[in-house]
Amino acid sequence: MADAFTAANCVVLGASFDSVADNLAFKTKFDYQFELLSDVDEQVGVAYGTRDPGTEKVNFSKRFGYLIGPDGVIVKSYDVGGGFAEFAPTALADIRAAG
Repeated sequence: MADAFTAANCVVLGASFDSVADNLAFKTKFDYQFELLSDVDEQVGVAYGTRDPGTEKVNFSKRFGYLIGPDGVIVKSYDVGGGFAEFAPTALADIRAAG
C-alpha cells in the first residue's frame, strides 16, 4: 500500500500518543511502512480533533485521517474507525481525483 501512496506523490504520516520507543516497537512488530509520529503530550490530537481539549490525558485517540494539500490546508477528513485498510483506497481515490 505504501507504494501506491508514493506513486501518487503523497506522504503518509501516522500519529499516536505513544512514546517514540513504543512507536518503533509497533512499526517493527507490524511492519508498518509509514512514518509514525509520537504525540505524547496529545496536543496534535487536540489540534486535529482526535482528542477533546481540556480533559485528562487519554492515551488513545479517535481514529481520523486527513488529506492535506501541498499548501497545508486540510482538503478532506475521514473517520478511520474501520482501520487503515478500509480508509486507504478511499483516500487514494480522492488523491488521484484531486490530480
